[in-house]
Amino acid sequence: MLDDREHNMDTTFAKLGVGDQDFLVASMIERCPKVMMLRELLMNAIEAASRAEPGARRVEVSGVRVDGVRKLCIWNTGPGMDAEQLFRMCDIASSIGKAQGLDRNFGMGAKVASLPSNQLGVRYRSCRAGRVHQVLLGKRAGVYGRLAQIDASTGQPAVVVEVTTEAQADGRSIETDWTEVVLFGNRHDQDTVADPYDRNPSMLRNWLATAIYSKFYHLNESVEVLLSADVTPMGKPRRLVSLESRIAERFARHDTVLLPEGLSIHYLYDPAHPTLERHNASFEDGLVPDASIGAVLHGGELYELRREKHWTLEAPSFGVSFGARHISVLVELSSDFPVRPDGYRQFLRYQGGAQEQVRLNDFAGLVRANRPEWLRELIESMSPDLDLSRDISDHLRSLLAAIGVKRMRPKLRRIPVPALSSPVQLPRASAQPRTSEQRESPAGKENTPEQVGEMVPDVEFVPELLLVRQPNEIADRNLTHRAARYYPEAHQLFVNMSYPSVGRLAAMLQTTAPAHASGALASSVATSLAEQDHLLRIGRALVMGLGKRDLAEGWNEADKRMAVSSEVLTIAADDVFANRAELTRRFQAEVTKASTELAAESII
Repeated sequence: MLDDREHNMDTTFAKLGVGDQDFLVASMIERCPKVMMLRELLMNAIEAASRAEPGARRVEVSGVRVDGVRKLCIWNTGPGMDAEQLFRMCDIASSIGKAQGLDRNFGMGAKVASLPSNQLGVRYRSCRAGRVHQVLLGKRAGVYGRLAQIDASTGQPAVVVEVTTEAQADGRSIETDWTEVVLFGNRHDQDTVADPYDRNPSMLRNWLATAIYSKFYHLNESVEVLLSADVTPMGKPRRLVSLESRIAERFARHDTVLLPEGLSIHYLYDPAHPTLERHNASFEDGLVPDASIGAVLHGGELYELRREKHWTLEAPSFGVSFGARHISVLVELSSDFPVRPDGYRQFLRYQGGAQEQVRLNDFAGLVRANRPEWLRELIESMSPDLDLSRDISDHLRSLLAAIGVKRMRPKLRRIPVPALSSPVQLPRASAQPRTSEQRESPAGKENTPEQVGEMVPDVEFVPELLLVRQPNEIADRNLTHRAARYYPEAHQLFVNMSYPSVGRLAAMLQTTAPAHASGALASSVATSLAEQDHLLRIGRALVMGLGKRDLAEGWNEADKRMAVSSEVLTIAADDVFANRAELTRRFQAEVTKASTELAAESII
């Protein structure tokens, strides 16, 4: 029976239909992330404008008045639509003049992305051959659709009406084709330029330009994209320049490393602004963001974007231990790399395997391994002196060996791409960040290069101790109220040397200073000992936490991550009483010795 059905499939096959069309349409619309609205509208406008005559390819983002209220408007040149095309364009998954395909921008997204935040209405006007037609999309009684309007020529309701006279009265020419989209929002009195999402979420004043630069790396250079004066924080019109062009023109240095199988890594350096604190040198005005970023780049668009604190906190995993406020990293996937945007183009997904979401951290090992030499030197020049950590490193090395901690850092998620499924050999010089002492040591087990995704069973070596003292570096690691943070991917331990327990312990020691010791000498010795003990307590807590990784039972993966968390390391740093008696003895001995030496020098 089954064989007969298969044999007759060509005569019995019937396409799947939609049982509840209203529900399906509403589900598609209301599941769409609101924040994709501007991307979809702008991409449609740019694609349409690119089909206009050279020199006449233009997109304008502005505010227009509708019943006295400002509404966001996106207008573009390019082939217009007549009444019948405008009607068809409103259907979900309909496109006019564009090829459809899962990997293409085929026209479904703009409507779907706009309607959740514009249930009052999205007005489309299009001029074709000197005539302007209009359609209004919105939601009424729980159903999305074309809203009835009164046709001025007939006085009858219709879903597509001619508005040539109204468009001319609004200042639009009918000499060439164009299309315009106006967002009415959810309320008649809603200013959709300042408040596009009806306060859910609320947006900053410069949200529009920020949203564009957070998504688009490349813009079609043949299309002029203009922001009118009423949508910019400076109150004057501006032409958008792509991030790609800004990097080439305004960044101090940038390099691209080409890797096999369609991967490229862009390393970008934008130094501090010479006069404006908290800005980088590429800063022009309040329109264009100048903060450093990390992101995945595909098809000219940014995914998995990390900006400002979200980037500086994760940057050490990518080999940017210091200077992350001025160093950006973009991982570019070629057009034929086996990934595909999700249905709403907010994320990328691998085409193979379980079709997991593409994560920026998937490429952290490759980014660390392939940093250009100039960037390595730049990062090292920003690093603080490591002398204080040398004795502590020796102690931790002995402790790691004594308790037998294995070198089993968390396995990097394997990129599910056939060509990259085997481990990638990393260059010897860049396999693992090392302290200055390790760099000077002979090649050995500590210098053995890692392989991406590989677990290497060996005695763990000492994590790189990085001491942070500057307020901005402390804040970048989210250490303002914490003592330390461990980055397992890079095997680095950042220690906040300004954490209050250091000063607390130093003050406690100073109260035990011998009467003959000067205040300055006692303060110097007490601070030095307090910092050493601070490092030691945190380092020992980390080693003990790492020792939990190999436990087969009693500790799950979440427990093991918590054992080396910033919170646990901070609690260890707070215990300034653990070694107080021994520290007091050492403090008094060192102060006495130093006082005696100073006295002898003064006699001479």
